[in-house]
Amino acid sequence: MLRKSFMYTKIEKSSLERIKPKIIKANLTMTTTLSTFATILIAALLILSFFSNGINKNKIVYVAGLILSLAISVMSLTVVRKTLKLVKWLVYLSYAIYYMYGILIGAITDPHGKTVTFMVLLVFLPTLFIDWPIRVVSISSIFVAIFIILCYRNKTGEVLSVDVIDAIIFSILGLASGFVVNNMRIRGFMLELQLQEISRIDQLTQMRNRNAYELERESIIDICRQTLAVIYIDVNGLHEANNEKGHEYGDKMLKNIANEVKFAFSEELTYRIGGDEFVAFVPDQDKEKLESSLQEMIKKIEAKNYHIAVGFEISKIKHISLENVINEAEKNMLNNKSDFYKNILNRKSRNSRISTT
Repeated sequence: MLRKSFMYTKIEKSSLERIKPKIIKANLTMTTTLSTFATILIAALLILSFFSNGINKNKIVYVAGLILSLAISVMSLTVVRKTLKLVKWLVYLSYAIYYMYGILIGAITDPHGKTVTFMVLLVFLPTLFIDWPIRVVSISSIFVAIFIILCYRNKTGEVLSVDVIDAIIFSILGLASGFVVNNMRIRGFMLELQLQEISRIDQLTQMRNRNAYELERESIIDICRQTLAVIYIDVNGLHEANNEKGHEYGDKMLKNIANEVKFAFSEELTYRIGGDEFVAFVPDQDKEKLESSLQEMIKKIEAKNYHIAVGFEISKIKHISLENVINEAEKNMLNNKSDFYKNILNRKSRNSRISTT
């Protein structure tokens, strides 16, 4: 129960892993946006500090804040975009810099005035970045503790009491609002992912559909190390089966064949791309093993009295043309299909001659 209380309601870690790329991109975008606006705002305050006695004492903090905020902005636009694993650490760095910025202004440069900037940041920052609540709570607690310690060292009287109480209250408000806002954002990502998955699944066979095939096939090359095989499959006799035995029988045929194709190859890399056409992608498998898998699959399908035409093509990843590999696999399938129907015609011709003699 304690563990679940620090998670987003009814969303397990495994589910969050599925939308992790979206969370990373959202955090990166927010980091860039926040650092850009912060840089502009702090630069404006720095300029004003030369003309205003009221904020002149914050000049050093403005300079440090400007440099660090600008550094975050540059990193978010350059290095981090090439290595997305660094986004999490850039987010934590942003927390540290902006919280410390507020702490220094409120507890060091102006110890006699009531703190405003840090209180605003306590409410504002937790709503911007998506992370496990336990981490956000930990980060906020650390900087609230630092702020309170510095307050007791530098502030006195009513200002001290107000700032300490405000820090506790505003941190709780910030964490609560951050939990609600980011829970809604995560649920939005989950819903978007579910809608994408529905739009990419063939409802009859529960296989990935033509839409998924068109969107995903180019990225399949990225998971291959040496070779990629494309298997092109066409169901023989589906039209005749629908006409003679009804569409319910034809649907059952497609389901059974689809299940065997998914079993023989990866479910994530097999697609129904047409009424009776399937494509499977097989990364880094040698020809002998591939042929063995195909023969086993064909054997199981024919045991159910179904027939398929199969063609495949293997290519090395270096200088691969995916379109050419797919076309070659399809051409080989058509040749196999032609041979199948020629054999049927030959058998019918032989049977006809036998019956007339």
